[in-house]
Amino acid sequence: MTCKNPGEWRLFGQPIGTNGEWLYIVGRQRDMGQPLHSGNIEYRGEYTNETEAEELRQRLIKGGTE
Repeated sequence: MTCKNPGEWRLFGQPIGTNGEWLYIVGRQRDMGQPLHSGNIEYRGEYTNETEAEELRQRLIKGGTE
């Protein structure tokens, strides 16, 4: 699906378990004119730690790929 008016790449976090651990994935809103919901987010990569997700986000901002 083509992004009509995409937002900026950002990290989305998900708490895992009860020990305070989080996993992150890179995504951006497909159409900023529509509400933010799971069907309006383009994800890249996989759930991972914050450092690796941020490295991917920086590559995508610079026009790189996964």
